[in-house]
Amino acid sequence: MSRLAGFGVALALAACGSSSTGDTTDAAVIADAAPDVTPPPGAMGDYRTSLAACWTDATCPRALAIAHGGSWDATNKPYDSNAALIAAYAADDDGVKIDVRFTSDNVAVISHSSPIELYESLDCANQKIEEMTAAQVTGCHRFPSSTETFQRLDDVLNYIRGKMVVQLCVKRAVDYGRTIAEVRAQHAEDFAFIEINAPELGTLIPTLPNADSVYYLVNVASDLAAVDGLLALNNPRAFMYEFDPGVAIGPAVTAKLHPANVRAFVYDNAASPTVDALKGHYDAGADVVSSQSGPKGVQARVMVNTARGLTPP
Repeated sequence: MSRLAGFGVALALAACGSSSTGDTTDAAVIADAAPDVTPPPGAMGDYRTSLAACWTDATCPRALAIAHGGSWDATNKPYDSNAALIAAYAADDDGVKIDVRFTSDNVAVISHSSPIELYESLDCANQKIEEMTAAQVTGCHRFPSSTETFQRLDDVLNYIRGKMVVQLCVKRAVDYGRTIAEVRAQHAEDFAFIEINAPELGTLIPTLPNADSVYYLVNVASDLAAVDGLLALNNPRAFMYEFDPGVAIGPAVTAKLHPANVRAFVYDNAASPTVDALKGHYDAGADVVSSQSGPKGVQARVMVNTARGLTPP
């Protein structure tokens, strides 16, 4: 298997919350790299830029699409890279999912693995994010690019602001508190949400400072029996539950989730999903679908919203 093929397989199988332990580009430079995709007038505060618009309202009929790692490819737009985020916005994705870790000097950076895998960076392979400084991490090139480097979370949030919402996959539960603090420091509470596992909503999250100031995607996986317990917690910040593909969520969505103002989320981890497969998740009850293919995800969302008579689709 080639390095590029291996990269696609590894990311397709990866789950949020793993316990494994070019030039630096700031937000202004990212924006300059894509002058043709600046937010159009009136974009601020709509469903693409604000969680308060549709995302946290279960009566909203709009289907929404998230690009997992951005709209990336294994040749010139690496997973989680600035190029992949710019491409997701240009493709009209509603949001992106990125991975968060913290450096030895307490800076949040965007990195999927720690130690860094060879297929992620040749010059920093096998180094642990937690043992590196932010300057060292942001000097690592994202394979196979010679210009794309690992980014700081604050720079990425400043780029995404006013363009899309963002799902933060915090790779270590011990870092939830620091991530909440960073979201607050960047005033990103209305467009950034944190993915957590189901048991953490009732145990860990209530112990963290300011935990009630950010939103959460709660990963239920295939455990439909957990839904009643989560709903009983009555946490208004847990606005969306994630289910595995293929789980029969339809009855739970209509009878339990939507009446409790909770939306349903499915991540299709196929390396190259079809548009019909992604559309099928919406048809089965999902409100939001995340996939490895930003463009196909948008196509599926457009098909669903067009059928629902929504404009724009």
